[in-house]
Amino acid sequence: MNPLARSEGHTARLQVVTTVLVARRYFLDGASKSEIAQELGISRFKVARLLDAARRDGIVRIEIGAPPEIDLELSGELAARHGLIDALVVRPIDGPEEFKREQLGRTCAELLTQTLEAADVLGISWGRTLHSMVGHLSKLPACTVVQIVGSVPTLELDVNSMELVRRVADCAGGPVYPLYVPLLVDSPEMAAALRSDPHVHKTIAMFDRLTKAVVGIGAWTASGSTVRAALPEELATELDAAGAVADICSTVLDAAGAEIRAAGLPGRFIAISPAQLRAVPDVTAIAGGAAKAPAILAALRSGLIHRLITDEEAARLLLAA
Repeated sequence: MNPLARSEGHTARLQVVTTVLVARRYFLDGASKSEIAQELGISRFKVARLLDAARRDGIVRIEIGAPPEIDLELSGELAARHGLIDALVVRPIDGPEEFKREQLGRTCAELLTQTLEAADVLGISWGRTLHSMVGHLSKLPACTVVQIVGSVPTLELDVNSMELVRRVADCAGGPVYPLYVPLLVDSPEMAAALRSDPHVHKTIAMFDRLTKAVVGIGAWTASGSTVRAALPEELATELDAAGAVADICSTVLDAAGAEIRAAGLPGRFIAISPAQLRAVPDVTAIAGGAAKAPAILAALRSGLIHRLITDEEAARLLLAA
């Protein structure tokens, strides 16, 4: 064999070995390009070229495995249509509503696990789907957890806003700020007195420090909104007549996403305000089902949320609206 050919073959094999080594260090070990360059005594630009060659020549093959329960096409279309950071559309399963809530809750738990960091200050609101979420949480970064709505009346003793926050905080192990007051009280004066309590004030002061929040969306019906169910009938009827279709953290919205303010009502709630929620950089809303589609659409139009976890049934209605 020609000595020159042997030399070229040796160089080619050496190039392949170097490419494999670079690829292993970068993709498997997580080493930076600069670190690899220093280890091998080559330039950072050559490392980049070798990585490009590894993908081009099939030495490295990248596969993106989408979870089978997530409809990626619908998720991308919904996020683009409404200018969201992200949307996750869950494929439907047969079964009662409880099963569907569990599906949405599991997806939300996975999102929190992937996106939360120890430096985050996480606000948690209320909702049955959010309660489904906590059953799927395990270990979270040691972030701060803040209850952003007062206690919501319910006949289910283990389904309430304080219990929800406690269970999320248990998974995180970081500081927790509970809100030991009802969501709705009899007068703005009573609400102001409760807000001035040192323990309550300490939690409310954290609303302006939130970096992330997870909220439910109530559909403004007798069975779809615990906020509406807690109101005196004449006040609920007044909000009905004003066009209420949804509520988020006690903020009542019309179909265009604008806040509806009945006489004295906002002052009677002890919860994060619309302005404070709007200032949170990353708000995830979780809600699904055809019946909730108008409420979800109002929430999207309000500009209060940045991510949405919903199901295919609601997503198709949202895209058709």
